Amino acid sequence: MLLFVGLCSAAGGCSGYEVRGRVVHGDFGGLVTVVDEDDPRLRGDGVGNARITIIRDPGRLNARQVATGVSEADGDFVIPLSEFGAGWLEETWRVQAVRSRLGIAEGLVDMPAPGSGRVLLIELREADPSEIGDLERRSGTPESLYREVERWTTP
Repeated sequence: MLLFVGLCSAAGGCSGYEVRGRVVHGDFGGLVTVVDEDDPRLRGDGVGNARITIIRDPGRLNARQVATGVSEADGDFVIPLSEFGAGWLEETWRVQAVRSRLGIAEGLVDMPAPGSGRVLLIELREADPSEIGDLERRSGTPESLYREVERWTTP
């Protein structure tokens, strides 16, 4: 038991892990990736109020949402992630970001290790007006779910 506690403390995987990053306006949008803290794209115009969702085991039937957060006005975000192994086990996570009138970004990433100097970069672009309805449906908000049900059940 002491060995386990010592390993958890040394690896930082039992508690206290935080996902850090920035949401920016991008030319292409839809990008979620891990970059060095000095990546020039992180200096782009920040996107505030973007909703970020983290999903564990995305390729399995037991995939589950484990954390959510919202970017600050300048685009920066810090999301506590209390899942065992986050940041030190080799594991792929799905990260999704959405903001009204902007595209949806989604990607599979390995969470950066604490102290690695690496963060998440999320790029969103202005949505084409023809995409707005689809974006609202994909955002997962209760209102859009009701619209989706109506779309398929109304004759």
